[in-house]
Amino acid sequence: MMKNKKVLAMILLAGSVAALSLSGCFKNPTDPFGSGGSGSGSAGITKNTGDTQTTAISAAASQVNHHGVYLSVLNQAGNPIPASYFQGANFQINYNGTTVKSGSITLSTASGSGQAISTSLVLDYSGSMSGDITSLETAASSFVNNMQAADRGEIIKFDDSIVEEKAFTADKTALLAGIHSTDYFGGSTALYDAIYMGVTHTAHETGQRAVVAFTDGGENASTFITSQAALITAAKSNGVPIFTIGLGSADTTSLQDISSQTGGFFYNAPTAADLTTIYQKIAQAFTNTVILSWPGFTYQSGALLVIQVTYICATGTYTSTINVTLP
Repeated sequence: MMKNKKVLAMILLAGSVAALSLSGCFKNPTDPFGSGGSGSGSAGITKNTGDTQTTAISAAASQVNHHGVYLSVLNQAGNPIPASYFQGANFQINYNGTTVKSGSITLSTASGSGQAISTSLVLDYSGSMSGDITSLETAASSFVNNMQAADRGEIIKFDDSIVEEKAFTADKTALLAGIHSTDYFGGSTALYDAIYMGVTHTAHETGQRAVVAFTDGGENASTFITSQAALITAAKSNGVPIFTIGLGSADTTSLQDISSQTGGFFYNAPTAADLTTIYQKIAQAFTNTVILSWPGFTYQSGALLVIQVTYICATGTYTSTINVTLP
């Protein structure tokens, strides 16, 4: 029997406990919103005339709780679409077979929501990382430096052992010290167990939350969470999305699956020099959030929520659709 909770549904662009699938991102052959003008389309959708680079978008629902559904929207380069270019009319929402009229969807920015972001940084210190530790620590430090004053972070390092270097705190100085505090480990890669530690710790945080996991290899040493499926199940049940970063020859297929099935995104880093840019992109995605709300939403566990996102820029009109099963 499905439990009902009365809530004001809120969708935050940034961040699933939900089972989620991307139905693809594509450019519409015609512009149904009349975006030929320099400012907005006939349906009131803001056109980003300054964006001449985007050729596709992708969306992921990163969290579902009593606050609502958290949604991230990126372009093909992994950059977040600025919140200022979305309005309620950019979203078509279908809930249990009923379409929510775009006119009833209101929009506000996450910066005014008062919700802090809690992020567990899970960092690979296995043997293959010997030449890239400095680049990793520099990149992770850039993420911490981009945190807002109320945001909280945690530092977890791993090889075949796992160490919580710094528990969740809003103290940036302490987090930076945690990043630079440990000598090189050099063992095997207990990736699943390390991410699971991040998931369980982050689950106790409030507001927007995520795990950002980095590795240059693949799982080969976990003893508790020994399968990808078990890790994904744990993340979904705790409502924690997993954003993954793969360096060089990392197991990209596994990392992509972990992220896409938990509401996060996967980022590929060809070289260690790319890591700082990627960590900065993730930080921007977390802070570039929009809250959509509409009245009268009855939260039903197990119900299907279908969200279509439309974005208009100088190169055309793009959409992405996701299916979210409410927890």
